Amino acid sequence: MIDRLIAWWSPEKALSRQVARRKLRALEKRSETYAAAKTDRMTGAWSPTSANVNSLIANSSVPVRARVRQLVRDFPYFANAVERVVGHVVGPGIMFQSKVRAPDGSLDKKRVQAIEDAFSFWADEADVAGKLHLYEMMALGKRQDLECGEFVLVKRYRPNEGRFIPYCLQAYEADWLTSRNDTGLHGSQTVEIYQGIEYQKSTGRVIAYHFDDPDGWGKPVRIAAGDIIHGFETRRPGQLRGISPWASGLLLAHDLQEYMDAEIDAAKMAAKYLAFVKSDSPASRQLGLTAVENNDGEQEYIEEIENAVIEYLNPGEDIQIASNPRPGSNFPPMVRLLLCMMSVTTGIPYEILSGDYQGLNYSTSRTARNDFIFSLRPIIARHVRQFCRPAVDPFFDYAVAAGKLDLPNYFSNPHIWRRCEWQPPGMESIDPLKETKAWADATKSHLRSPQEVIRARGRDPEEVLREIQEFRAWEKEMGLQPEEVSTASQNNPAAIEEQKAARLALIRR
Repeated sequence: MIDRLIAWWSPEKALSRQVARRKLRALEKRSETYAAAKTDRMTGAWSPTSANVNSLIANSSVPVRARVRQLVRDFPYFANAVERVVGHVVGPGIMFQSKVRAPDGSLDKKRVQAIEDAFSFWADEADVAGKLHLYEMMALGKRQDLECGEFVLVKRYRPNEGRFIPYCLQAYEADWLTSRNDTGLHGSQTVEIYQGIEYQKSTGRVIAYHFDDPDGWGKPVRIAAGDIIHGFETRRPGQLRGISPWASGLLLAHDLQEYMDAEIDAAKMAAKYLAFVKSDSPASRQLGLTAVENNDGEQEYIEEIENAVIEYLNPGEDIQIASNPRPGSNFPPMVRLLLCMMSVTTGIPYEILSGDYQGLNYSTSRTARNDFIFSLRPIIARHVRQFCRPAVDPFFDYAVAAGKLDLPNYFSNPHIWRRCEWQPPGMESIDPLKETKAWADATKSHLRSPQEVIRARGRDPEEVLREIQEFRAWEKEMGLQPEEVSTASQNNPAAIEEQKAARLALIRR
């Protein structure tokens, strides 16, 4: 009412009051948000959607899967990234080691040996198709996890096939999950189906999975959740399916691929053209070719010499040697920068991703390796929880039911018999001399256990000790005396100098 009175008396005053009030509201609004949430001329039209995570994945998973697979097929660095992660997470296999305890708390060696022997028999035929070992299926699952963001296994019961036990596994493509039976995300039912996942709305508990056959014929097949092993990285609550962890680096990898292809093609063309013809006449054209005699005395026209294109001159024309320095001096640092960005995306150190180990020393190598090991720990742990344990736990059920394992009161308390460890592949020392001494000191001071040191190399401590025991028995059998390795020279610089002086004197004599 006051503004209307002022506008009747002085429109200019009323207008200035309205402008001031708008500025004040804008300042108040800006002060109530994070700086990252402000909308101004610098942020432009940056207004990303805040959609449901399942809608985002449903709309993006198909092209992301196809693009990751294409890069893995065609782009060496992306293919190397997959191989490196699979190799360091699974390698030859995340080894199963039974840890069943006796009533006194010690390892029940007899039961442990029986369980591990039965596991080895079953692992050889774990694949329903009879092609893959269980450890190879682990690697396949990890590869699918990287390329598709998820892996799917179906538990199969196949009696009368001559198997050790009738339980086996079948790997499915994530693409086979179908949305043809979907009921949507916002229906009124207590149970919904979305992206082929049938789940309970109130809890998110998965009830069943709906699959198309690989050829897309017939009706979708419904399989109960208890018969499916579905693994993916959960990034938001309520997430039903996964997406490749490298989705954020796809465009970068594609740009790098195109940039390198274009630069290589330009370099090939620059190398192919040896020279150009300069002519004073703008209408001049090389209509003929120079003829030379071959070994038989015949006239032969030359168009190309090996990999160089030759342009021949007419009278009055001059030749200019082509100068096209491709790739340019900016090419290597640009590729290195983009590979460093890919390294951040994939979590793989630049040197391992690129194969470029120039300029590395012990300190930088150790730092990069430690960071890589630290980043692999949650990845390995998730693969054990989502693949290894769900795949192997039914093995105990079927082995006991088939009489292949004698585990008293197993079905009343199976957990005490399923106790185990999963040993992932380790990494060898960068400098064995330095690191072995450091490990020995840490063991003596009780900062590390010998088991921890041995497992860091991907070995089973019990197996290592057994091998040492066998080797010493062989030495004794052969009448050999083990040599004691002295560490005095490594710990005493004066001893090193004395050894050098003694060797020098011997050489002079």
